[in-house]
Amino acid sequence: MQSNAVTRLRPRQRPFEDAISSFRIADIDDCLAILQQHNTPQATALEVRCLVRLGKPTAALSLLQEIDYTSLTHKVASELRILQLSAYIAVNDDENAHTAMANAKARSYGVGSVELESELVYFCAVLEWTQGRYAEAKSLAESLIAKQTAIPAWLREDVEFYPFNQGYWRARAFELLGMTAALEKDYAAQASFLIKSFEEFDAANCPDVWVEALMLSNLAFLVRDLQNPDLAAFVRERSAKIEWNPTLAGRRFLTQHSLGWCSALSGDHLGGLREFRQSAEIAPTVPLRILAILARAFIASQLHERFFALEQLEHACQLAAGIDWDTIVSFDRKVLLDLAGALAPHDVRRARATLDRYFAVRTPISNLALFAKDTRRRGDECMATAAVVRAEGHLDRAVMVYKEAFDIWTDVGYGWRAAAAALEIYTLTGDTAYLDVVAREAAERPLSWIATRYSSIVLDDPNRYVRA
Repeated sequence: MQSNAVTRLRPRQRPFEDAISSFRIADIDDCLAILQQHNTPQATALEVRCLVRLGKPTAALSLLQEIDYTSLTHKVASELRILQLSAYIAVNDDENAHTAMANAKARSYGVGSVELESELVYFCAVLEWTQGRYAEAKSLAESLIAKQTAIPAWLREDVEFYPFNQGYWRARAFELLGMTAALEKDYAAQASFLIKSFEEFDAANCPDVWVEALMLSNLAFLVRDLQNPDLAAFVRERSAKIEWNPTLAGRRFLTQHSLGWCSALSGDHLGGLREFRQSAEIAPTVPLRILAILARAFIASQLHERFFALEQLEHACQLAAGIDWDTIVSFDRKVLLDLAGALAPHDVRRARATLDRYFAVRTPISNLALFAKDTRRRGDECMATAAVVRAEGHLDRAVMVYKEAFDIWTDVGYGWRAAAAALEIYTLTGDTAYLDVVAREAAERPLSWIATRYSSIVLDDPNRYVRA
């Protein structure tokens, strides 16, 4: 007699090693799915790391609060306390971060793990950095790098499972030194520290694609503003080797978008337009898609493709209208500045409303974001504000704000951005000192739109003498 019973197959438990492998290639969703089949302290630690990387530090803290630390080995308890510190840093909870740091130190020192102590030193440095104690952060990062040749005799290499090695944390320390250099407006030094971080990262032989993508997108962001073809080539080559996945979509966008600017500023406008289109297609959020569309509109306008530029601008406006900007945090809100500046020559009313919307947003920015701390954000604000007040007819104020932007971009060594501000100042005032600045930048980028605009100005008045 044939039975009608249905046999239900229980899914085969995948080994913990598969979760580690997925974590290393930044397939965070797969890693979390595997971890649901494991109920061990090591699985909890890896899950916490995943949640923090997904931007869910509150969920990570909730998970850590359920743990009975008295039942754990000293090593596992130490790792979880360090992860608690990292999560409190991510939610900007300074008071609890300091408590977690004290608990982590009490647990970690004496465990006998070079790697765990290195991770603790790293996150202590990060905490100092987020709270504005940059000299202390720098000193801790340098001490972590020095451990390469100065490991206390009583510390031994840990043979138990732990996702990172000491060389990995040295690489992260160089990355942190780069962030400190950025606050000192030395972006060339930041780029050098990032290159050194990549070298240490490769030598460590401890794969972590999530961190690799993070560092690469940060380097790409610098490369677009620094006239350094070798760095741009490095970013392109490294980007081609990464196996991008949905978890890395934001970092992939920022890398691709920055490379689009590298192409455009080198005179490869069609290449720039193509890369901006590609970045729009892979953008994980609507604000980032708008950013890419506005870049295409800008390049098109510089090539006198007026109708295409306006079509792109209108598309960006339609997308922006559907966004609740009060929920947008950190870098994404910058899109409102770019949109206001682009709208100003065509629709001053919408430009003003967009600019006011930007300044009205009050969502917090993470203490980990450079965007929240350096003057480049103010430079972007000045360029957008000047464009709007200029369109409103307040020319004297526009000149004043353009000059503030010019001073900022000059101070940080961003030549093409300073030249962009100088072009507008010259147009409004006729002050040839600013045109001289444009001339020098045009000579550096002879195929760029800056050189084209400079040439058109000189052709309009061939008798003008400009010092290049």
